[in-house]
Amino acid sequence: MAVVECANGHLYDTSLYAECPYCSGNMHRVDFGAGNNPASASEVGATVAPAGYNRARRQDSEQDLGKTVAVYQKNLVREPVTGWLVCIEGVEKGRDYRILAKNNSIGRSEAMDICVKGDMAVSRENHARIAYDGKNNRFYLIPAENTNGVYVNDEPVYAPRQLKEGDIMELGESKFVFVPFCGDTFNWQDGLVQGE
Repeated sequence: MAVVECANGHLYDTSLYAECPYCSGNMHRVDFGAGNNPASASEVGATVAPAGYNRARRQDSEQDLGKTVAVYQKNLVREPVTGWLVCIEGVEKGRDYRILAKNNSIGRSEAMDICVKGDMAVSRENHARIAYDGKNNRFYLIPAENTNGVYVNDEPVYAPRQLKEGDIMELGESKFVFVPFCGDTFNWQDGLVQGE
């Protein structure tokens, strides 16, 4: 058995797989037959694991073939929360949505940063965006060009508009209250700002 590590850090057995089964999506065993060996570790951009490599881990991996395995990044960088939208009317009433320190896309799709699942009047993707400007510590609502309608405090929004605490935002058949976390008393760059 020759365990190698692919360029993406996955360990796999070259006697069972011609290429990394995690990267290729091919979790089926390969029978190479007599004298028909897979490419060498150097040809696939992999490094051979040292002799005596954690055998228990390899056995666990072989038992888990075909099962979903979680992969964790060591240095995961998390975008900090800068505020929230709280749904006060509509199918998601009572739910809150985190606004991160970036451009937050809003839509029904789970690929959106703010996913409003049940409201069919909200566009599937990019109904609108909420952008946090960390330099000036401000929030902006940016409607999409072909939107189903965006309103703030009952007024239509056709261009980027600055959001203020307590603004009522209407998308589709849902209404949300804007609640900033970053503002005059706190921001991620300076921390907690003490009053004078």
